[in-house]
Amino acid sequence: MHVHDVRRIGAASVLVLLVAWAPLAFAQAEQYSNWGSVQELEAGWGQDTMSVRHSAPMVNPGGCSITNAGYATNPADTGHSLFHTLLLSAFLNRKEVSILVSGCVYGKPRIIAVKIH
Repeated sequence: MHVHDVRRIGAASVLVLLVAWAPLAFAQAEQYSNWGSVQELEAGWGQDTMSVRHSAPMVNPGGCSITNAGYATNPADTGHSLFHTLLLSAFLNRKEVSILVSGCVYGKPRIIAVKIH
C-alpha cells in the first residue's frame, strides 16, 4: 500500500465520520417535546418569564443543569408573551401542547416555540 492510498483511506474515513456525526450535532440544537398537557405554570422571579411543567417526558437537547423542573421562557425572546398566552390557554382549556426547546435559560431548557391542538 502506498502513502497516497493511506492518506485517501484516512481522508475518506474522516469524511464518513463527519457525515455520520453532523445530523446528531444539528439534532441537538433544538427539539420538540412529545404532545402532553401543561401540568403547572409558574411566573415571576422578578422578570417577565414563565416556568412550565409538562406531562410528556422532558427533552433537554442543550444539556441544561436543571432536569426535573420543566422548561422556561426567556424574557429576552420576542415571542415569550405569545408563548405564555398559548401555554395558559392550553392549561385552562385542557389542550395538549408540544414545546420546542433550544439552549438553556435559568438552568432549564429554553422554550422557543409552542404548538397547541
